[in-house]
Amino acid sequence: MPQTISYRFFAPKEDKVQIDLNFDDRTYKLQIDETADKPDWAKLSRNKCSNCPLGDDVEWCPAAVGVAQFLPAFKAKFSYEKTIVEVETPTRTVVTKATFQTGIASLLGLTCATSGCPHTKFLRPLARFHLPFATEQETVFRSLSAYLLMQYKKNHDNGEQKPPTFDDLNEAYATLSIVNSFLAERLRDAVERDAALNAVMILDGFALITPENTDGSFLDLEDVFLVE
Repeated sequence: MPQTISYRFFAPKEDKVQIDLNFDDRTYKLQIDETADKPDWAKLSRNKCSNCPLGDDVEWCPAAVGVAQFLPAFKAKFSYEKTIVEVETPTRTVVTKATFQTGIASLLGLTCATSGCPHTKFLRPLARFHLPFATEQETVFRSLSAYLLMQYKKNHDNGEQKPPTFDDLNEAYATLSIVNSFLAERLRDAVERDAALNAVMILDGFALITPENTDGSFLDLEDVFLVE
């Protein structure tokens, strides 16, 4: 049974925009209708990421195809336009007042993480427990916690007792930042205004935050464990 997360955007004097994302229950990979539109800008060869591991036998960029399913609804939106966003997951509903760039950023992040892009797969466990509109501190806490748990399980399954490091996580986020820059170039061919482009920049900002906390200082988490 597919899992569904729905994003609904409400703006004054405009029709509601609803985006339904369906995910494989086991892998949590985004499910795309085979008959869905695939615009030219979503072809892998168009603004292909410089670090993309996919070969010429792959015609479409997985992340771009995912984004293409909802981008037309926002291509004429300015980043500063106000909206109310309602996000319904299988377990809860989150409602917030936001700008379109913030709402699209949350939707983009979920889509790219689950799209099947090789460079975003490390985010899929977080997507399974999607937290819309997470703050910087929440993002750092969730990213580091999930990664350490993954390392612990991997070492346990392999019968190893390696000390935890964040080297692979830092590399993954550095790679993700490159992906974000090329995704922004793709979207320039598909939008008329800046809401979606700024949404990618918001995502890239979050991609830079976590590595800044892996040197042992954990600056953004200083007060998280204070209980008195």
